[in-house]
Order: sequence, then C-alpha cells, then structure tokens
Amino acid sequence: MDATSFSDAFTELNSRCIKLVGDLSALRALSDLGRQDSRDEAALLRTAMHILLENNEFERCSLFLLEGGTLTCRTGLDWRETVLTTASPHPSPREFGLGEGIIGLAAETGNLQHCRNCREESRFAHPDAGQGVGSLICVPVTAEGRVIGVLNVSHGQQDFFNEHHERLLEVFANFLGQLIANWRYTHQMETEITRRTRELRTALTEAEELKRRYQQLSVVDELTGIHNRRFFFPEAQAALANAVRHRREFSLMMVDLDRFKRINDSFGHTMGDKVLQVTAALLKGQTREGDVIARFGGEEFVLALPDTDMDGAARLAERILHSLRSLEFSTDQGTLQVTTSIGLSCLGGQEVPDQSDLLETLLRQADQALYFSKSHGRDRACSWAEIRYRM
Repeated sequence: MDATSFSDAFTELNSRCIKLVGDLSALRALSDLGRQDSRDEAALLRTAMHILLENNEFERCSLFLLEGGTLTCRTGLDWRETVLTTASPHPSPREFGLGEGIIGLAAETGNLQHCRNCREESRFAHPDAGQGVGSLICVPVTAEGRVIGVLNVSHGQQDFFNEHHERLLEVFANFLGQLIANWRYTHQMETEITRRTRELRTALTEAEELKRRYQQLSVVDELTGIHNRRFFFPEAQAALANAVRHRREFSLMMVDLDRFKRINDSFGHTMGDKVLQVTAALLKGQTREGDVIARFGGEEFVLALPDTDMDGAARLAERILHSLRSLEFSTDQGTLQVTTSIGLSCLGGQEVPDQSDLLETLLRQADQALYFSKSHGRDRACSWAEIRYRM
C-alpha cells in the first residue's frame, strides 16, 4: 500500500471511529437520561433532542407524538439553540394526520422515510414551513410494539444523510420510545432499560476512551479542514475571557458566502464544495496565529480576533472581500465569481462586570451586522457599531 492509500485509509478509519464515538455517546446520554427522575415530560423530550444534536452534525430535529390519530409536535430544536441560548426557534407545523406528508407516512407504515431532496418531493407537506430543509429523515418511534410518534431530523443540504445516519436514528428512536414509555408508566420499564444499558456498558466505557483519544480529530470540519463550531466555542470563550481580564481588544467576524444556493443549483454541489474549501483556505491565510477560525455551518464562517480593534477587523474584512472577489472558478458554464457578506462586532477593551453571555452577545451582534450587509447589497462588511441604530 502506497503512502497516499494508507493515508486515505487512516483518514477513513478515523472518521468512522469519530462517528461511532458520537453515536455511542448519544445512546449512553439517552440511557442515563432515562434513569433521572424527571417530573416534566416536555423538558425530558427537549433534553433528548439536545443530546441528538449535540453528538451529531444535524441541523434540526423534532418529535411528533401520536394522539388520537393525529401527530402533534411536542418539541423541536435547531442546532443554534444548543449553543446560543438566545437563538430564535424555527416554527414547525403543529399537527399532521396519519399518512399526511412524509411524517404521517412514517407513522402510518411504521417504516423509516428518507427524503433526499425535499424541495422536489411531492410528499413533503407544509412546504412553507420546510424552507431551508434540503433532506429529511422521519423515523417511527415505537413502544410495546406500536407506533407512538415520529422522530424527524433534517439538514439544509440535499442528499446529506446516508445509511449510517438511518441506522443510528433507528436505534436512537428505539431508545427514545422506551424512554417515553418509561416516563409515562413511571418505572414499569426500568428493568428493560437497565438490561439494555448493561449490555452496552462495556462497549461504552471503551468508547469514552476512544472519544478522548480522537477528540482533536472530532473538532475539525471534514470538508474544509478548518475547525468546526464544537472547537470554536470553548476556544473563543477562553480568548474572550483573557481579553476581558487584561482590558484588551477583541473582535468577532461572521462571514457568509452570497447566494451560495445558486452556486449549488447552477454548478453542482461539487463546485459548491470547492468554493467552500477555497474560501476556508483564504480565510485561514488571512488570519494570524492566535485567531480562532471555524466553519459555523453551511456556507457560514466565524473568526474570533484577539487583540484586534474595530478598525483592524474592518481592514481584515476588506482584504477578505477583495481577495474573494478576485477569485475565478472555471466551470463548464464559464467563469464563476463569488462574493461574501461580513458582519463585525467588537468588545472594545471596556470593563465587563458580567461575562456570562458575552460571547453570545457578540455573536448575535455580528450576526445582525451580517444580516444588514446581506439586505443592503451584499459583497460588503458592516459592524454592529455602525448599524445598531439603523436596525
């Protein structure tokens, strides 16, 4: 085996190990949740959704429970809500009948339903509520041999899910069904849950060790090679705390490619992936050692810039805009040029008595500045300081 083949095989093995660790961690956390004495079913279900998103790269999940022949939404969670407590939840249709849409079909047939392209799927009910949904998996949740609800997991990218995701979600839904039955029937299913937990305990203990060993790999975005949001938050929080402690400057930058969906639709996802990879490399090349850069999700990137005031962040933003604007991508349909919009926020070196939600505040401000850039022509950078009174 040559060096390249060996490297590819090693990378693939690492990727599978990381996915396995995440899967087992989710199942273990769900099993542990079942042993807690929760008095609130809604809180219990929301925690289960949080566990699912926390251990996987899904964008949104929801749980519909079957009540009198109608599927009613009991909880839903977007990945942003797992990291930003102030994030606004995305609205979902509240009810489906049996056989209605993909969710209703999963409940009616008792079989997993996988929609690979929701934008072109006639079974996708309530299309207005499905904006931003590229692919969807609906898994029946069963207890004592009957369907009691449907677990739904979606992602903005088409063809995102694979057979591995299907198997994981089927196992997760099975655990979730038992968790719900256990809560509803107090402790009638305690013996069954304990037995299943014991069967996994040895493997899960080993998985925890694997998780520690592969922790570094688990925080790298597979497509672009830069860090992901799981790495960003603790690193940015530490850098921000240091800036506050020493009264130093600290800026945040949100970068979002303009009209990225059109690139995928017109030139294909392969070209879209290439644009993301080149953009990530460009951003990495523009930053310094000590800056924290990560792919935040989809076509969005975030940069934490210690010891950088607003003027410095603005100059960096202009360099990024110019560099990306100057790139040309060759395609079968001609030359493709891309632009980006940028939002900035800055700590300003002032004293901050309460740091509990400071990072969330700066991210929210940068995100609003980014939205302003998008809505005022794109291919530009705006700071929270200059738009705060214009929102």
